[in-house]
Amino acid sequence: MIMVLILATVTLSCAAQMTAGYDSVEELLLLMRIDETLTRTFAQMRPTFLRQFQQLAGEELTPEQVQITEKYLEKLFDLMEEELSWEKLKDDYIRIYSAVYTEEEIRELIEFYRSPVGQKTVEQMPVLMEESMAISQKYLLNLMPRIQELTAEMQAELEENISQ
Repeated sequence: MIMVLILATVTLSCAAQMTAGYDSVEELLLLMRIDETLTRTFAQMRPTFLRQFQQLAGEELTPEQVQITEKYLEKLFDLMEEELSWEKLKDDYIRIYSAVYTEEEIRELIEFYRSPVGQKTVEQMPVLMEESMAISQKYLLNLMPRIQELTAEMQAELEENISQ
């Protein structure tokens, strides 16, 4: 009987610690506005994907076919937003952060993200990410001719190897 009480006490204590960790990580993620970031990302993706699709489709599709395809792309985005919503992803995000950070570190991060500089970081992160991606794209565009050369070399060597 005493063993059962000890085991129950330890189990409840561990569960309470897990709940505290869960709650504090959830608070951190909300301070970081991860939920808003997901929503904003989908909102930005829609017009970009539609524009890219229209450029790729070009003259190959009739206006009716473009309209049908765009309708299904909208349905695809709706499905993605539903299946990749904050409510569905939240527990996985919390699990990841809980595995990486201790409770004390989570508390320190919460303190940081509550501060003015922490909030500025959250507010400016989309701008920083966008500008960082633009820099990466610039360098990738400069690399494209060299990547194409290497691809051609590889393809030639593969074809030569196959013919042997």
